[in-house]
Amino acid sequence: MKGQDVLELGGEVKGVGKDEGKGVEAWEREASEGVGEFGFFRVRRDHVRSPRTGERFERHVLEVPDWVNVVPVTTDGRIVLVEQYRFGSEEVTLEFPAGIIDPGEDACTAGVRELEEETGYRAASCEHLAELHANPAMQDNSVHIVVAHGCTPTGAFAQDAGEDIRVRVATVEEVERWITEGRIRHALAVVAWLVKQRNVDRG
Repeated sequence: MKGQDVLELGGEVKGVGKDEGKGVEAWEREASEGVGEFGFFRVRRDHVRSPRTGERFERHVLEVPDWVNVVPVTTDGRIVLVEQYRFGSEEVTLEFPAGIIDPGEDACTAGVRELEEETGYRAASCEHLAELHANPAMQDNSVHIVVAHGCTPTGAFAQDAGEDIRVRVATVEEVERWITEGRIRHALAVVAWLVKQRNVDRG
């Protein structure tokens, strides 16, 4: 890459990939307090101590419910996506249906519910593929990735009052191209697709 150092696979960088003694230790959380609640998430302030230096720091964590990203596959092998405006990026994004997992729900139950509410598509079956950290730097939740199989537009489309969603149905090739071209830029949507495709490749 122009203007950047490129490390060839198998190359070596000083201090990287070598045994430098004991591994990284967990930081001790000495105290915590709530900062505020904001809709579906809560901000927590932690008082922590570095195991390396003994110094104390403040760190802030977003306490967020687990959520699920759904890759819906129709009976003819096409993929259901949604377009919606995202306030963080201030743009319309193209992504997969997703939502919060309610208390008492498993990922597939929540996933097929969100799929039907957001798109009107109903799944014949659901497969849980992965549970990943959503953003471990500052969030405490997990994101679950599921595939909804045999999807048909026979469900009850029920957007929330605060949603404005447009449904898109695309071929696998189109989804691949949109990711490559940067039309699909939501990181969790890209990860969900990669996990789904890896599962397909493994058969």
